[in-house]
Amino acid sequence: MIPKVTYGSRVRGLLEYLWGPGKVEEHVDPHLVAGYDDVVLLAPQQRPHDGGWSLEELAARLDAPQIAAGERGVRQYVWQCSLSLPAQEGQLDDATWSRIAGRFVAEMGFAGGVERAGCRWIAVRHCLSARGNDHVHLVVTLATEDGAPVWLRQDKRRSQRVADLLEDEFGLGKWTPGRAGATKRPELTRPEVDRARRSGQAPERELLRRQVRAALAGAGSEAEWVARMKGAGLLVATRTAAKDSQQVVVGYAVAVRPAGAAKPTWYAGRSLDGDLSLPQVRKRWPDVEPPSAGQWKAADPAESPRIRLSGEDRMAVWRSSATALEAISARLTRIAPDSPQWPAATRASAELLARVAAGAEPSGRGPVTRAADALARAAAPPRRAPAPAASSVAAELGRVADALLVAGHARNGGEAAILLAVVVQAARLVVALAELRAAQQQAHAAGAAAAAAAHLMPLLQPGIQVQVPTQSSTPQAQPHTVPARARDLSGDGEAQR
Repeated sequence: MIPKVTYGSRVRGLLEYLWGPGKVEEHVDPHLVAGYDDVVLLAPQQRPHDGGWSLEELAARLDAPQIAAGERGVRQYVWQCSLSLPAQEGQLDDATWSRIAGRFVAEMGFAGGVERAGCRWIAVRHCLSARGNDHVHLVVTLATEDGAPVWLRQDKRRSQRVADLLEDEFGLGKWTPGRAGATKRPELTRPEVDRARRSGQAPERELLRRQVRAALAGAGSEAEWVARMKGAGLLVATRTAAKDSQQVVVGYAVAVRPAGAAKPTWYAGRSLDGDLSLPQVRKRWPDVEPPSAGQWKAADPAESPRIRLSGEDRMAVWRSSATALEAISARLTRIAPDSPQWPAATRASAELLARVAAGAEPSGRGPVTRAADALARAAAPPRRAPAPAASSVAAELGRVADALLVAGHARNGGEAAILLAVVVQAARLVVALAELRAAQQQAHAAGAAAAAAAHLMPLLQPGIQVQVPTQSSTPQAQPHTVPARARDLSGDGEAQR
C-alpha cells in the first residue's frame, strides 16, 4: 500500500475534484466508505437535474473546526492522503477499505483520544485509477472538534510506517523496498503521465531509467557506461563542483534526443531511481579514480568499433545467451541466502533484464519492461550500503549482457522467435530471485521480485504465444554502437576488452 500526502487550503475545491470526473475521466462512482461520522449522514446527494453533487453541507461540516480555530488555525489545513494498491494486488471491497481508512486515521493520531478531541475526516473511493490501482482518498481537517489546531511533524514518514503496519494487519503485499531502507524511486508527475497518455508512448523518465540501467549491464568502467548511454542515443550532461579545478564529475543528467527544434527534458540520475545516482553507480568501481568532465565528454561511441552481425550470428548469440542464463539460474539455487555474492548478483540480474527488455521491447512497453522495472526495485541496495563484494555470477551476467548489446534487436519473426528463448530464460532467472528474496525474509524486496516474476509467468506456460517485436517495427533501426568488444559466453570469467 502506497500513501501519498498532499496539503491544501480549500476543502470545497478538493471535494469538487474528488466528486468530479478526474484528470482523464477516471473518477467513476465516487462515494464515501468511511468518515468521522456515519457515512449515510455525511454522504453528499446527487442532483437529479444535472447529475452533479451537492457538496456544500459536507464542505461546511469539514470546515467547521478550522473556522472555530480562527487565527490560530493551520494555514494549509486540508490534509489529503491517497492510499493506493499496486495493480497486481487486485481490488478490495468497500468494507475492507472502510476498516483500513479508520485504522490509518487512528494510527496517524487524527482520531483523537482521552486527552485530545479528534479531527473531522472522510474517505472517498472511486473505481480504479488511470494506472489500474485500487485506491481511496483520505481528507482530514487539521483542527480538532474543539477548535484546536493540529500541527504536524514528519507526517509523511509516519504515513509510511503506518502503511507498513496495516499491510501486515490486513494481509496486503509489501511492494515498497524504499520503505525498508533501500534507495527510493521518485514517482512520475501528473504532467509526465498526461504527456505519455497523449503521445501513446512510455513516459520519458521510465524510458531513460531503463536505458541508463541497461547501459550499466556489463560495463567495466564509468567511461564505458557513459559511452553506452550515448550509443543508445541518449543526451548526457555532467555537473562538477564549482571550485574544483580538476573538474571531477559529481553528478549527471540524461535526456531523450528531441525531434526537430524541441528542447530536451533533462533528468538527473537520482531522479530516475535512487540507485542510479552517481555515488551509487560508482560503487561498482570503488578503486577507480572518478573521471573528469572532459573524460565524460570524450567517451564517444563513434570512436568505438561498430560490430554488425549477420542474422545467423545474432541468432547464435541469443542461443548462447539463453544457454548461459539457464546455467546461471541453476547456480543461483545453490547459493546460500546469506552469501556475500547476492547484492552484486541481484543488481547484475536487474541490469541484465533491463538489457533483455531493451532488445525484446524497444518501445518500452510490455511484460519484460514491466518486470525489469519491478526487479530493479527488488535489487535496490540500502541507501548507505558499502560497495558489494565481487560475484562470479554477476560477472557471468555481465558477459551475457555484453553479448545481447552486440546482438541488438530482432529484425524479423524468425529472429524474434530465437530472442524469445532469451526472454524465457530471463524469466526463470527472475523466479529464482523472487524465491531468494523470500528466503532472505526481505518482505518488500520479495514483494517487488514476486511482482517482476508475475509479469513474466505467462512466458513459462507451455503453449502460450508471446509476441516479441522486431526491429523493423520500431524507430531504432540503426546498428548498435559497442564501446567494447563482445564477450565470449563460453569463457570462464575473463572479459575480453
